[in-house]
Amino acid sequence: MILFFMVLLCTTAQAQTSSQMLIDFINTFTITRDLTIQRDLPYGENPRQKLDVYLPRHKGSHPVLVFVHGGTWQKYKKEDFKFIGESFARADYVTVVINYRLYPEVQYPAFLQDTAKALRWVRDHVREHSGDPDRIFVMGHSAGGYNAAMTLTDPGFLQAEGLKATDFKGMIGIAGIYDIPPLDGVFPEDASRKEVMPVYRVSGPLPPFLLISAGNDDLVMPENATRLARALQDNGTPVETATIPGLGHTDILATLVRRIAGNFQVREQILEFMEKQQ
Repeated sequence: MILFFMVLLCTTAQAQTSSQMLIDFINTFTITRDLTIQRDLPYGENPRQKLDVYLPRHKGSHPVLVFVHGGTWQKYKKEDFKFIGESFARADYVTVVINYRLYPEVQYPAFLQDTAKALRWVRDHVREHSGDPDRIFVMGHSAGGYNAAMTLTDPGFLQAEGLKATDFKGMIGIAGIYDIPPLDGVFPEDASRKEVMPVYRVSGPLPPFLLISAGNDDLVMPENATRLARALQDNGTPVETATIPGLGHTDILATLVRRIAGNFQVREQILEFMEKQQ
């Protein structure tokens, strides 16, 4: 299976085949039967305001990783990212995979408000699930990278939930959207790029950032991470960057699958980054 997966991953890196097909394939071979998973925990009243918590097998108080999925703010659900929950739970992180409201039900800033509300729930309740509320990391891919970065860099979203950016140990962005023209519909017609993109909202005390890009990404150009890194550096915020050659927009996320992660450096980089911040 691992050899077949490697072939599929290499093929998708060149052909950019269906991301949903790749995700479904990955999850088919993700084994979670020996893990405890708390599913569909509500952090709000809307049906999309739910999250899943994947618990490490070892007892004790564990660091926490909150994952925010991508999908141009229009698709996917937390169950699609079972492989993320499994991968990091087995690295002894309480791993929280969240849903948030999507377009066309909502538009900006609702998905950011949901992200902040989910982070409030994690701070308040993760101790009940073997997590350490003082060691929480936030990670997002693509539009989820935007949600994570924007929620931390623009203080208003966290302040609305009684939080601040430094309540979190670090942010990991994977092929994140940080500086693009606002998408029609998803963002209001009068939305200003400088008002709604993280590159222009960086200010004040922030936790360290790790920004990982895919070298062959033709959906979210690696320059997004370069511009955000520059803004963070100008703000005095610690930031690390990495561009992984030969991978595309979805393929880089697939490298986090635990059973093949050793063939790549992405998962190891993320774990090393989080370990340094604790």
